[in-house]
Amino acid sequence: MRVLKHFSLLVVLLCITASAASAQSWRGMGRVAGKVTDEQGKPLAGVTIKLNQPGAGGTTVTSDKSGEWGLGGIHGGEWQVDFELATYEPRHITLQINELSRIPPVEVKLKQDINEVIRVGVVKAGDLVGQQKYVEARGVYQDILTRYPNAYRIESYLARVFYLEKNFDESIKHLKIAIDKDPSDLENKLRLGNILMEQGRMDEGRQVLATVDDTAVKDPAIFVNIGISLMNQNKADEALVYFDKAVKVFPDKGDGYYYRGLIRLQKGDTAGTKDDFAKFLQLSPNAPEAAAARKALEQLK
Repeated sequence: MRVLKHFSLLVVLLCITASAASAQSWRGMGRVAGKVTDEQGKPLAGVTIKLNQPGAGGTTVTSDKSGEWGLGGIHGGEWQVDFELATYEPRHITLQINELSRIPPVEVKLKQDINEVIRVGVVKAGDLVGQQKYVEARGVYQDILTRYPNAYRIESYLARVFYLEKNFDESIKHLKIAIDKDPSDLENKLRLGNILMEQGRMDEGRQVLATVDDTAVKDPAIFVNIGISLMNQNKADEALVYFDKAVKVFPDKGDGYYYRGLIRLQKGDTAGTKDDFAKFLQLSPNAPEAAAARKALEQLK
């Protein structure tokens, strides 16, 4: 039994040794080094360089602040090398390593991925907006537009920040730029029409909204918000038009029924009010306005 135990232990040790040797089979006496820069020759720090020898394995190194990197103690032969850095396009090269002679420094230039730069900027600005750091968020968006004037979709993001800052004129200005660049963007047209009407520029707002097919609207809040804006300006008949649209296009959403019920109540349409409030409570029994709707129904009995 003792002999079998020693034999089993020997087998395990041999397996571990073989596995370790296999994992390090890329080790040798060769060396490779180089430098990574951008297209203008500026050194890039923090580039991940993945070196792999097919069938033998490999390792990963990182460029320093001078863009330089190196790896010694590697086996001769063919190596696959990948260079990766956030907001840059990855590069792949093949190197031939000779253990008896050092190869010249590997010079690699990485090209910036503009779409990724913009995406990272938008995410950063969005986080700032979430923290109500509107000035900082606006700065990020404006920097993107300065560097990449063709990134016109940023105009709508910038418009949103100005709106949150209650700078409505600037919000309108940037939405108009976005629409001019892409007239097919219905969401921007709806937002612009809504803001114009909120600011009392009714005719201009209606003209913008008239260019949008009602069935293309994906959110009932668009119609409801316009209707509320008109209600606040004591324009009940015009508000009713938009609440009717909300109900017609989104019959399974409650808000349109509630606000249409308010208009009907104001106009003395008791039957219509009761129908709308009942439908609202059916669809949105836990909405903040539900208590008011129930109270109104009790009083209308």
